[in-house]
Amino acid sequence: MTKQTKRNVQYLAGLCASLGFVFTGAVLTWGSPAIPKFKSGEANIEITDAQSSWVVSLLSLGSIPGCYIGQLLIERVGRRRTICVSSVPGLVGAAIILFTKYPILMIIARMLMGVSTGMTAMATMIYITEIADKEIRGALGMLVQVMGNIGGLIMYGVGPFVSYTVLNSIVLSIPIVYAAACVWIPESPYYYLKDDRMAQAKKEFMVIKGTKDEKWADDQLGVIRAHVRENMENKTTFTELMTNMKYRKTVFIVAGLKALQYMTGASAIQSYLEIIFRQSSTVSGPHVSIIYGFVQLAAGIGATFLAGWFGRRVLLFLSCLGVAVSLTLVGIYFYLQDSIGVSQDVLASISALPLVGILGFNILYAVGIGNLPYVLQAELFPINVKTVASSAATILACVLSFSVAKCYQGIKDNFGHYTVFWSFAFVAYVGVFFIYCFVPETKGKTLEEVHDNMAEKPAEAEALREKAVNELTDDC
Repeated sequence: MTKQTKRNVQYLAGLCASLGFVFTGAVLTWGSPAIPKFKSGEANIEITDAQSSWVVSLLSLGSIPGCYIGQLLIERVGRRRTICVSSVPGLVGAAIILFTKYPILMIIARMLMGVSTGMTAMATMIYITEIADKEIRGALGMLVQVMGNIGGLIMYGVGPFVSYTVLNSIVLSIPIVYAAACVWIPESPYYYLKDDRMAQAKKEFMVIKGTKDEKWADDQLGVIRAHVRENMENKTTFTELMTNMKYRKTVFIVAGLKALQYMTGASAIQSYLEIIFRQSSTVSGPHVSIIYGFVQLAAGIGATFLAGWFGRRVLLFLSCLGVAVSLTLVGIYFYLQDSIGVSQDVLASISALPLVGILGFNILYAVGIGNLPYVLQAELFPINVKTVASSAATILACVLSFSVAKCYQGIKDNFGHYTVFWSFAFVAYVGVFFIYCFVPETKGKTLEEVHDNMAEKPAEAEALREKAVNELTDDC
């Protein structure tokens, strides 16, 4: 866009929309202060370790129907209303957790909260990438990481020092706040353009861009409209998304990034953070959890600026490499402590290793692979497949997150803590090569330019294939 637009509405709307991730961050990390309260009897709930692992992990499984519901609502009622409605199942689930004493009801409640996080993940990133100018799209996209970190900091910083009832009351208040904050935000013009509702799209576009220049708005919307119309003529299903060569590269890239985002163990580490530090002999769990939360928040804020200065590719590469090294260090400490059984003097000399490793993981994860896969997921897919593709990607993320969180306890008990961390590190090392070889750069490009670039190579491949067929026919 050649004209300088006023971005106040974009910044404020992006901020309000991303508030839903405060709830996501809070419920993901809720297990860190809650599980010690179960073990100490403070929560006054009879629950086993196995039941606790189900309560923690089923949040991710509940996100799967949330993704499907979000996909339907995004197309039928719009991005804005979907973001607001996503607060409802979270509110109901948080209320059940607050009042119940039965593990089975807690499991149901956590699944309802998962429905809310799945809907939020579906709608928020699509909304932000569609309303933001290309110059600020990366920074606004990183806001969800900051909001998730704020939710985590609330749980880490307040959770260990308040009662179980107060802890759950805090969680209950968050969906109320973000639903109220999102009532005013403008709808994405893309939602109206896909149904060719030009007048409504123009109205929202001018509000978002902060302009009264109708001619300029018409010119810009004309370009976007042509691109949307071209894509909507090829509106696709999930089956075609998986089988059509046109989308195969994008599917491969997004699936790989999702695997990196979740198979490096973030959900397990966040849920069991206090327990992890209690099992490392010289570090205090509750206090280090607070440090972790503050560092995570600072890293997330820093990442919003880095996203504007550096490309997605560079940040992802450095983030993944740093995560791999950090997890390796934590694994070394637990290997020496649990498997080798070194003396206390040796452990004392390397007592800072788990702290350095976990905080290093925290910072470097937040800078890149913690959030940029969400941004790229919303950027790389064209509008005709965006909701289907985003739903599929988020469902994959939910399955991976559930698997990691559920298997963490069993792998730790049977094979040792070091095995868990080295497994996460191995995934990250593989990810370094994956990012270098396959992930494209999208910084500084409009969504239309990104989609054209992604379609370029398949088109070239098809041309080469046709040329080879023609040459073979001529030879015959």
